[in-house]
This record gives sequence, structure tokens and C-alpha cells, in this order.
Amino acid sequence: MTTFIGLDLAWTADKDSGICWFEGNTPADLTCTRLGAEVLNIDSLVDQVASVSGSGVVAIDAPVLYSSARWVESEIARRFWQYHASPHQAHAAVKQGRKAGIDLGAALAKRGFALDPASLLRGERDGRLVVEVYPHTIHVRLFDLSERIPYKPKRGRCVDSRRKAMHQYQEHLSRLLERETPGILHNPCVKRALLPETAAKARGKTLKRLDDTLDGLTCALAAWLLWKDPSAWELIGDLNGYMMVPRDQAASAAPRA
Repeated sequence: MTTFIGLDLAWTADKDSGICWFEGNTPADLTCTRLGAEVLNIDSLVDQVASVSGSGVVAIDAPVLYSSARWVESEIARRFWQYHASPHQAHAAVKQGRKAGIDLGAALAKRGFALDPASLLRGERDGRLVVEVYPHTIHVRLFDLSERIPYKPKRGRCVDSRRKAMHQYQEHLSRLLERETPGILHNPCVKRALLPETAAKARGKTLKRLDDTLDGLTCALAAWLLWKDPSAWELIGDLNGYMMVPRDQAASAAPRA
């Protein structure tokens, strides 16, 4: 049995993180065993993840590998600026002491998890791997968007606007899950997270928790899709810091000159 874990990791330890676990080896037997948003203690989280038996992929929305030579954010911004999907800079976060993902990655590496996806990209699926992802790039590519969904809190963005964006997120994610992993939709927590009423009634902390939950679900789905078909993903960056991003299928399908 393979485990796929998605983490929308908070920048600081006192904030909620989105977390989602899938288990299975095929679309037919894949199930969701955990979904929600909660404050996570990093040491406890490391123990939970490391206790998983068998192979697995952990996909984290947070900087995982870091050095002063990290350049992945600049490249993501260059490729996705037209979609308004530029990421926060890891350099600025580290200067502010916000390095939960880096600490988590290092701790999991000590427990036998690889931080280099080279073996998976070669088609070897038996290992235990941690990768960094960025949900907005996943949405743009897998939802086929012309612009990122504006569901994140931002000054001047009202609650009704965020609810509308969150409903759009729910619709796109529901369709992708139905196509790729229909069994996941049977989980009561997944059903609740994707209900239009859940977004319509959310406000304040409830709306933020839904944001985190859907991002955690996106990350777990990314872990599964990356494991299922590594050739459909590309590594942007290097071992100073990288993100795994779905390939641009339209560009891949375009005839060569």
C-alpha cells in the first residue's frame, strides 16, 4: 500500500495547516483517510509521516530544500506571471525565521525520506519521497485556467468575492477528482469540503480553514498524480530548491517547427 500525503504547511507553528492523506495503488482502490486543517506540531508530524509503512510521496506547499542559491521562485514567477501566480520568496521567509517546511524536510530526510525526486522521475516507485509543490501552478495547468483562482485573503478582497472564488475552486477540484480518483469523493470529509454550501457559509477562520483544506487536498492529489505518471510533471529549480509542476499539455502537444 502506498501513501500520498498533502501538506499546505503554515509559515508559522501557531497557524492552521491543511493536511490530507490518500492510500492505495490504483484509482480503483485509492481512498482518503485524513483531511482537514489544524495546527501541526512539526515533531509530532514527523513521527506520524515516518510511521507510514511502505512507499509514499509527501507533497508540501512550503519551501523544503533551501540554500542562498535558490532560484525556483523567480523562474516560477517568469513562467506563470501572466496567470498572476507568482509565489512568495523563500529568501524573505527564511530571513524572517519562517522555515517550517525546511525543518520538516530535514527531519524527514533523517528518517529515510529522499528529498531528490530523481529516482521517481526515472520511474522507480518503491521509495519514500518529499517534494515541494505550489498549488496555483497545479490549478493553472490541471484546471486549464487562464488566470489563478483568487481565493486567498488579500487586502481589499471581500468575503463574498472569496466565497465565489472558493466555490470555483471546489468545482474545478471536484471535476479533477472525478476524472482521476473518483473513490476519493466518497469520503465524508471530502464531500463536505467540496459542498457549495460549505463555501457559501464560511467566513473568517472558517473560510481560511476551507482554503487550507482544499490546498491540502490539492497537494495530496499532486502526490498521487506525480507517482502515477512522473513523465507528466517537470522539475523547476534544482537541489538548492525546486518545485514539481504539471507539464503544460498544450505546449507538449503543439507540433514542432
